[in-house]
Amino acid sequence: MKIFSIEELNGTLKGLIVNHFSYPITVKGEISNASKPINGHQYFKLSDESGFSKHSIKCMIWKGTSQQIVREYESQEVLVTGKVTMYEATGESQIQVTEIKEYGEGALKKAIEDTRIKLEKEGLFEHKKPLPRYPKNIGLITSPDSHALHDVCSKLKSRFPISDIIIYPSLVQGKYAPENIIKQIIRCNKDKDVDVILLIRGGGSLEDLMAFNDEKLAREIYASKLPIVTGIGHQPDITIADYVADISMETPTAAAVHITPDQFELLQRINDAEEQIKNITQLNIQNKKEILVGNIMKIQNYNPSRMINNFKDIRENIDKKYHNIVKVIVNELTAKSEYQFVRIKQTKNILTEKITTAIRFQKNVVGEMNQKMENLINNQINICKTLTNALLLSNPLEILKKGYSIIRDSGGKIVKSKHDLEKIQSFSAEFKDGVAKIKKPVSIK
Repeated sequence: MKIFSIEELNGTLKGLIVNHFSYPITVKGEISNASKPINGHQYFKLSDESGFSKHSIKCMIWKGTSQQIVREYESQEVLVTGKVTMYEATGESQIQVTEIKEYGEGALKKAIEDTRIKLEKEGLFEHKKPLPRYPKNIGLITSPDSHALHDVCSKLKSRFPISDIIIYPSLVQGKYAPENIIKQIIRCNKDKDVDVILLIRGGGSLEDLMAFNDEKLAREIYASKLPIVTGIGHQPDITIADYVADISMETPTAAAVHITPDQFELLQRINDAEEQIKNITQLNIQNKKEILVGNIMKIQNYNPSRMINNFKDIRENIDKKYHNIVKVIVNELTAKSEYQFVRIKQTKNILTEKITTAIRFQKNVVGEMNQKMENLINNQINICKTLTNALLLSNPLEILKKGYSIIRDSGGKIVKSKHDLEKIQSFSAEFKDGVAKIKKPVSIK
């Protein structure tokens, strides 16, 4: 029986290990305990887990073999390439590493970041398209049997039920998912049946979401004429598609909420607007009533009969004053005649002339007064006629005689715009000779 020394045994084992593999070999594991002593070599441990057991092997990189810094990969899963050997003095096997590459999520994240930087430099994350305020048709690109589709449809119908939802089924995971999604985006833009596109899927691992990190898909999203909103995964998931999209939301449901207004908020705004219109209309009617009352009072003030009566009173007052003056003069003359009978003859001519002048003055005053009264009455009559004509022209019945009509809804409210008329099924039209009730025909889709 041959007895081996430890040195011989280790040497034999080393030969078996070195000669067993075709070099170089690649090993997958997680890096730990990375160090770089003064000699410039780098040492670390490569580990993996299998069930309840954890396995590891020592690794090293000779100084000058690679410029890679092992510490940068600490606690990451990597692929190391090199040669398996054995340190005879201790009997421990090790890998002499020549290259390290990221593996798993680390590699995926690096590839995503490289694509993101490339597209950002090209400007694909800029120039966002505006979203429609009230989308009539919404396109959903997603898996037809996903929970995300059900949640989004429910949210859209609860918030904005008048919008139509068009589903464009597509793969959202796997090798062929990017091509599927691209075809549906092209189809949406070609058909022009929707106002906005929702690109959605539920949460998942980084690998599950890789379809949305595809560079071709990103370029198609950017090229879309229709705005695209993404709701991919759950917070904090973010993909290249989210960067390129016009709007990116943290979840599919959040995307549905973002693109649609809340029907209850809209109804409240409509009710507020109706109340405001009602108040303004009532205020305008009240103002018109006050103006009308003022005009009526003005017309009454210039009523010819009233003016004639006023002038009659004025004339009677003048006549009374005139008679009083004449009476006073006569009384004075009579009194003086008793004392100045002698002087009557001398003053006869003077008195006769004064009486003649007074009579002439009376005639002139009366004639002038009558002429002024006549002119004033005529002017007031003309003003009254003008106001009366203006009042008649403002009469709604006169406007209806010209061929116009007043449109009212079933509640009797006046319909003032085509937009309001399109909302109601039946209405009435008031003409000069009566009211006609009209009901729109029911369209059959």
